[in-house]
Amino acid sequence: MPSADLVGYSNLALYSAMGVFTVSMLLFATYLAALGPVRTERAASLRDRELVGAGGAARDGAEAGTRIPAPGDAADDPSLRARKTANIALSLAWLGSLLLVASVVLRGVAVMRPPWGNMFEFATAGCAVTALGYCAVARRQRWEWLGLFVIGPVLLTLGLSLFAFYTEAAELVPALKSVWLTIHVVVAFLAVAVFTVGFSIGILYLVKRRREEQPPARRNFVESLPAAASLERTAYGLNMVGFILWTFTLVAGAIWAQKAWSSYWTWDPKEVWTFVIWVVYAAYMHARATAGWEPRKAMWIALVGYVCVLLNFTVVNLFFTGMHAYSGLK
Repeated sequence: MPSADLVGYSNLALYSAMGVFTVSMLLFATYLAALGPVRTERAASLRDRELVGAGGAARDGAEAGTRIPAPGDAADDPSLRARKTANIALSLAWLGSLLLVASVVLRGVAVMRPPWGNMFEFATAGCAVTALGYCAVARRQRWEWLGLFVIGPVLLTLGLSLFAFYTEAAELVPALKSVWLTIHVVVAFLAVAVFTVGFSIGILYLVKRRREEQPPARRNFVESLPAAASLERTAYGLNMVGFILWTFTLVAGAIWAQKAWSSYWTWDPKEVWTFVIWVVYAAYMHARATAGWEPRKAMWIALVGYVCVLLNFTVVNLFFTGMHAYSGLK
């Protein structure tokens, strides 16, 4: 029987993680709000100094040698206060991630099995991987600008899983008592975690690309983001990793299906949608590598792929009847 005390501690750790993530998200938002004005003011200040240094003889910026700082220039760095805010936000993201990992581990110990046997457990474990993965690379890559767009969805998913998908701790149904539960499902939520970060960067790429093509009269944090081309390459790399993991998920699921149901493929709704996701991301990879397709059009295919991921997790699990009836809500 599941340990009621450990389940209680697991839920407490989950609530604590959500509270910490909320503060972290607000601080990341504060950091982004401070980026645009700071960078704009510094660019204007540098322009003024260079014009004065040139004696104001030339009105054309190119002739006067004026230059708007590129991201990464010392003069273009955010203010010290903004940097401190970002550091605190990232530290809190680390704390929230560790609390969430503790919640997942305690849930697993309470039931003496891998803690991803239903929708609630899959969502919390996937959020833990997503948040922890982001934190691991954020400081090294200076990805504080991405924090709001990762921690925000993580917090939203945790709230949805807790209030809509929560399932009491219990033993697994017989079909899930297999070593493939660890292999297949772990790789699945690793893929979803990577797709999530890739989706967030893809959205930012589209926004940044539009603002580069049509510079706004008033700047905000978008101008402080890396160049659109850099965002696109990062999103492509992440989606490629996610696609490889999803391919393994599809293959591992077929092997598990053969062992459980004596058939590699049964046209179960979950199987079909897993394949649909694979096809959409494969189309994205093909479009991205095709000379006639510009990256922006290809990115829209990747975004559709992520929407399919969300539909697979929510609509298919809740409203389709099939052999993958393991949401814990039916």
